[in-house]
Amino acid sequence: MSYSSQKLLLPVLLVLALSRCTETSAPAAVTDLCPNFEHFDSIMGQFMSTRSIHAGALGVMKNNRIVYEKSFGWKDEAQQTVLPQDAMMRLASVTKPITGAAIRKLENEELLDLDDYVFDLGQPEGGILSLEPFRSLGDTLLSQVTVRHLLIHRGGWDRDVVGDLAFREIRIAEAMEVPSPPGRVNTARYVLGQPLQLQPGSERAYSNIGYLMLGLVVEEISGMDYLTYVLENVFDPIGVARGELIQGRTFPENQNSREPWYDSEAMSKNVFDPSGPQVKTPYGGWDLEGMISFGGLVASTRAILEFLDIYQVSGDDIGVLRTGTESSTWRRNHTGSLSGTNTLARQRGDGVNYVVLFNKRPSTGGYYSSQIREEIDDLLDRGLICWPRN
Repeated sequence: MSYSSQKLLLPVLLVLALSRCTETSAPAAVTDLCPNFEHFDSIMGQFMSTRSIHAGALGVMKNNRIVYEKSFGWKDEAQQTVLPQDAMMRLASVTKPITGAAIRKLENEELLDLDDYVFDLGQPEGGILSLEPFRSLGDTLLSQVTVRHLLIHRGGWDRDVVGDLAFREIRIAEAMEVPSPPGRVNTARYVLGQPLQLQPGSERAYSNIGYLMLGLVVEEISGMDYLTYVLENVFDPIGVARGELIQGRTFPENQNSREPWYDSEAMSKNVFDPSGPQVKTPYGGWDLEGMISFGGLVASTRAILEFLDIYQVSGDDIGVLRTGTESSTWRRNHTGSLSGTNTLARQRGDGVNYVVLFNKRPSTGGYYSSQIREEIDDLLDRGLICWPRN
């Protein structure tokens, strides 16, 4: 066989390999009712093979029922162990709607108001978080930041201007003369010592720092750690089993056995050992535990599908309970992106929710989350899927 022929056959072989890894994994009842759920298999297999993505998962819900869950590819970098069908992966920013739902729960219980000030900086009304700014207050406008501002990314920080302080662990630790990583509270104190770039409430600028602060708000108001509050008040009531949503861990030896490796060639300083050798960015390029409320959770597609059925996933109403009266053309989604991670949580007004998790993000070009959304939405919009009647 010629070299050119081998190159042409390679993508086909990869698709077959991915399909073989999952050929027995679809729920039997769903497969019997709807053989054309194989469209989902085909989309995922081809999408992953053409982009050299080696671990992925897709879950689909129709009319409040999970009808499709499947994992594709490999658990390990050596590609010796098939990814388990109940795989879990890092969510990255798909964590944020979960934090939003926790804040809305506290609001519904009248434990906070969205117009409460976040920082207690001596203003007459006070504020929720009593944090001492590092060195001195960086901006008097910080006293005007409200919970609502943080929810809708209008807290006044603009990472396009000054960089993302949520990922400046080594710099912050050095400035504060504390061990790296500095942790959430020290990071918050450092941020309070820096100027804002925008008037709070004025312009939208996507902010990891804002959702870091919201995690601290959840803990301060509830008196519980963030994950415990989220599990007891957001996921337990909607029937998600414990163990389907967990704290992500920075290093592979601490990962859950259901997680794959996170695929990235990028190298970074180790925030846990800045003077030591560089590491693969997904494994020490940041403090994943410190990102718990804005990008640090790990979950199965099942857990996020159940969440999507109840809570709005994006927009100014992020975390609000869904009404169930959305128009058939209504669409919402939230994506997540970290080195070694690309995720999508999609809501549609026609009764379909779906979740896609990948263990890789592209080094150039558009995100996989946007590309796979276009392909799956096209499949759904063309009416090619028959759904279970019961």
